[in-house]
Amino acid sequence: MNGIKWINDYTAKWVYFLVLCIMGPLCFFMTSCKNHTDPDKTVSKFFVVKHAERYPGFDGHLTWYGRERAGDLMHLLKDSGIQKIYVTPYSRTLETADSLRLLQKIDTVVYLKDSTGESLVRCLKLHRDYGRNILIIGHNNTVPGILRKLGASYSEDQLPDSIFNQVFEIINDHGRVSMKTFSYGKPNLPDTLK
Repeated sequence: MNGIKWINDYTAKWVYFLVLCIMGPLCFFMTSCKNHTDPDKTVSKFFVVKHAERYPGFDGHLTWYGRERAGDLMHLLKDSGIQKIYVTPYSRTLETADSLRLLQKIDTVVYLKDSTGESLVRCLKLHRDYGRNILIIGHNNTVPGILRKLGASYSEDQLPDSIFNQVFEIINDHGRVSMKTFSYGKPNLPDTLK
């Protein structure tokens, strides 16, 4: 037994090196995946918009002006590094995202429409999308709840029916939330619903 050496020093160093090369990235990957479910452990950027102008009806499609606005949204966000788009199961939200989604081949997730933002947050956690740049398209009565659920202070209960050109940019940097609001694209049409 004394004459048999199981592993010499040179072989042991290579085995150790290979284990580190395999286990190091694996541990990093597992840690980073886990963080994508916790907004306090990542830096996330959310762009929240209301769908563009649409025809009346339960599931009305975008009008010609709404389609132009969708193009304006694409031009605004095409260089912002959007990694995923969240829409409700209505034509108007998906069509608002279409220009950007098709141009950059961005994955889309459908979340259920609710005024609290709970459904959206559940989807963000389920899909491990905290720590990414996300476009969220909602409705006049869901955007305020989404903004509050993402940590921004927003006091209104809904957006006016005639406002379609606002973007809310929310950055959550390890639990510190900031929000900017800006307008994009063409001006809003006069409110014809009054």
